[in-house]
Amino acid sequence: RMMDHQITGKKKDEIHLLDVAQLLYIESVDRKCFLYTADDVYESELRLYELEERLEEYGFFRVSKSFLIHLSGIQSLKADIDRRIRITMSNGEQIIASRQYADELKKRLGVR
Repeated sequence: RMMDHQITGKKKDEIHLLDVAQLLYIESVDRKCFLYTADDVYESELRLYELEERLEEYGFFRVSKSFLIHLSGIQSLKADIDRRIRITMSNGEQIIASRQYADELKKRLGVR
């Protein structure tokens, strides 16, 4: 559920209201979505495609079948094998952008 740039995430049977700006990336694992902030992980009731639709306007971008990243959370990019891109997020986590999404990611960020 989105309310004024907020999204709900569940942690230990508690529902938390998270500011979208706090989110670094979202991962889908075994049909569950996890919301990652700089220092915590929350579970979302929504599917990845639903989160993608709702968060696109806030600077989120799908980089692979199972990851959405917040573009403002990117620390660095590095070319990887097979035209993929290794993304280092501000919390140090590394995420691989598959080649299917790599060109669009570079276009969105204005890099060649």
